[in-house]
Amino acid sequence: MFDLRLIRADALKLHRRYGMLAMSLLLTVGMAVLVFAVEIIQHADNPLKHDPAGGLHSYQGAISFLTVMVFIVAAIVGSTAGAQDIETGVFRDLAATGRSRIALFGSRIPGAMAIVLPIAALVAALTGIVGVTLAGSLAAPSAGAIAGGTAALLASGALGCFVAVGLAALIGSRGPVIAIVLGFELAISPLLSSIGFLGDIRQALPANALDRIANQAHRGVAVALGTAIVVLIAWAAAAFAAGAWRTRTHEI
Repeated sequence: MFDLRLIRADALKLHRRYGMLAMSLLLTVGMAVLVFAVEIIQHADNPLKHDPAGGLHSYQGAISFLTVMVFIVAAIVGSTAGAQDIETGVFRDLAATGRSRIALFGSRIPGAMAIVLPIAALVAALTGIVGVTLAGSLAAPSAGAIAGGTAALLASGALGCFVAVGLAALIGSRGPVIAIVLGFELAISPLLSSIGFLGDIRQALPANALDRIANQAHRGVAVALGTAIVVLIAWAAAAFAAGAWRTRTHEI
């Protein structure tokens, strides 16, 4: 299903989109540096009122915010990977060569991950370093907290790639996919999480599953670790199945 040559080709096409790469770094690494810089300046100006930039509480808050930013970047990169061949008409030529359509689709996900996951890992390392070294008198994040935060960032990036690539293949255009994914992540998901009478149904939301992996529960939804993993796998599998079906049946 996965052709290494196709994966390298897809990753190379994405690497050549320098504007997209710059935006991805700005939305993740740039935002992290900005947030930490503001906290450092505020603490230096008034240490009695503002806590240090590091520490467990600040680390968890940064992870919660950056998990969303990584998902947004994954939506941008994944939708580009999933739709660029269709939008430019290249898919017709690739399919005409007799190559497996599923292989053509399957290569887009690891191609997108080749961009997103290193960025997520860089953000995780930066956040962990700041959380520990700038904790001051506060409790520093433990190894377990850092492992959970890192896993949440990587899982957010991977899930975002699966969902965006699948939807892009299904719809055939990246613009609507970015709008759908961002609308769900930034508006619909928080709204659903806040509706108490939905009960355990809220455990099926990816944001709550990612919170559990990061050992957080800001939305007040208790999710078991095993359930969180199953939820993320289910969303990724559903997106992959939808995208693969559309790619296989796409008329040329």
